[in-house]
Amino acid sequence: MERIKTGIASYGLSGRVFHAPFIEANDAFELTAVCERCKNEASKLYPKVHVFRSFDELISIPELELIIVNTPDITHYEYCKAALNSGKNVIVEKPFVFNVSEGEELVELAEKKGLVLTVFQNRRWDSDFLTIQKVLKENKLGRIVEFRSGFQRFKNYIVEGSWKEEKNHHVGIVYNLGPHLVDQAVCLFGKPEGVFAQIRIQRDRSKVDDFFQISLIYRDINVLLTAGLLMKEPSASFVLHGVNGSFVKYGVDTQEEQLKSGMKPTDNGYGIDRSENYGILNVEMSGQTQRQSIPSEPGNYMLFFDNVAFAIRNKVPPAVLPRENLIIIRILEAAFQSHDENKVIFI
Repeated sequence: MERIKTGIASYGLSGRVFHAPFIEANDAFELTAVCERCKNEASKLYPKVHVFRSFDELISIPELELIIVNTPDITHYEYCKAALNSGKNVIVEKPFVFNVSEGEELVELAEKKGLVLTVFQNRRWDSDFLTIQKVLKENKLGRIVEFRSGFQRFKNYIVEGSWKEEKNHHVGIVYNLGPHLVDQAVCLFGKPEGVFAQIRIQRDRSKVDDFFQISLIYRDINVLLTAGLLMKEPSASFVLHGVNGSFVKYGVDTQEEQLKSGMKPTDNGYGIDRSENYGILNVEMSGQTQRQSIPSEPGNYMLFFDNVAFAIRNKVPPAVLPRENLIIIRILEAAFQSHDENKVIFI
C-alpha cells in the first residue's frame, strides 16, 4: 500500500509526543511535512521532513493526503475547513469544535468531498479504559449502577502569556479534559438524557475554569465525571459499581509519560501499566466475596492511526466518527448552560 503522506500543523508538545512518533513508526504513513513558525525542531529527529512556516503553505502541498490539525483549539474549525477544501483528509485534536453547528458544517464538507475527517480521541486506547471495557464485557459486576471517572492533576500556578490561561471558557479544563471523559462515558453507555454540571475557577489568579463535575443523566445509571488542577493526592481514576460488586482503578495510562521520555511506540514495554496500579475487582458470587487484582490491558494509541489508514485507503468511516463526536460537543455546551442556570439540561 502506498504510504499516506502526512503533514502535522504544529510541532509543540502534541506534534512531538502524540503524532510524529506514530506517523514515523507506522508503515502506512510517511511523515512528509511539519509546520513550525520559527524553529526547526522536527528536523533534528526527522531530517527528511519538510518544514513550513505557515498552515497555508502546509495545506498547499499537492502530494499531502492527510493533515493533522493539532494547533490551538480556537483554530480547529478554521483549519479543518481549509484543509478539507484543499482536498486533504483530516485528523483534528479534541475538542473537535466549540459548537455543534460548526461541526455539522465540517462533517458535511468532508462527506461532500469524500474525505476522512476524524477526531483524535486517543484515550479510547488508554490502558485503563481498555481494561474497563474488558471488565464490562465479562459482566462479573452484573448490571452497572454507577460509573465515576476523572483526571486529578496538580498545577497551582499560572503560566503567564499562555493561550491556555486567557479568559475564555473555550480554553479551560472543561474543553481541555472534558472531551476525553465525556467521550469515554458515551462510548460505554451511549448518549445521556441530560447534563448537570458544576464548573469552578479554584486557582489563585486563574481566569479560566480549572475544576468541573459533570453528571450525565441516564435512566438506570449514575455517571459522574470530574477533573481539577488542585488535586495533589489523587483518588481513583475509575470506579464501577454493579449489583454484584465493584471495580476500582488507580493511576493513569503510561503512554503519555513514556512518549515524553522519548520512548517509541514500538519499544518493548510501551503501553504497559504498572502492576501497583492494576484495578481491584471485588464481587460477591454465591454468597462468597472474591477480591482480585486485574492486570491492565496494554494501552496502544497506534490502533487509532491504524484505523485512520484503513479508513483512508478503503474509503470507509473511521472508528471515531465526527458526527457522533458532536454529541460530546453538545454535552459540553450543555454543561456550561447547566452551570449558568443551575439545573439539568436535557439533550
